[in-house]
Amino acid sequence: MSLFELVGGAEGVRRFVDELSRRLDDDPELGPLFEGVEGSTLRAHREHYLAAILGGPENYSGRGLREAHRPLGLTDAHLDRFLVVAAESLADTGAPPAAAAEVHELLERLRPVIVTPGRRA
Repeated sequence: MSLFELVGGAEGVRRFVDELSRRLDDDPELGPLFEGVEGSTLRAHREHYLAAILGGPENYSGRGLREAHRPLGLTDAHLDRFLVVAAESLADTGAPPAAAAEVHELLERLRPVIVTPGRRA
């Protein structure tokens, strides 16, 4: 069974992204990073990207992670906070703990692409 299926397939990814987006917007550390960004477009990108990397049928065709995140100057602390918010969001969707652990591991492996070099604070 793929990770995509373990988190609930397309509907599970949609619930995860909805909860994640809500929490990110409300987060005092991460929310300001999304000011001025059109929410529904960002949610759609998140949903397609996550479905694709979780092994779903989605073919993501948006910007690469490095291109999308480099201008933000993200630090390790930003990504650490994102991982906490993502874990809480996924848990609230009812995903099994084993699936949540795999998602965390997958997202953690993206650190070198998301965190801006020299911004490891």
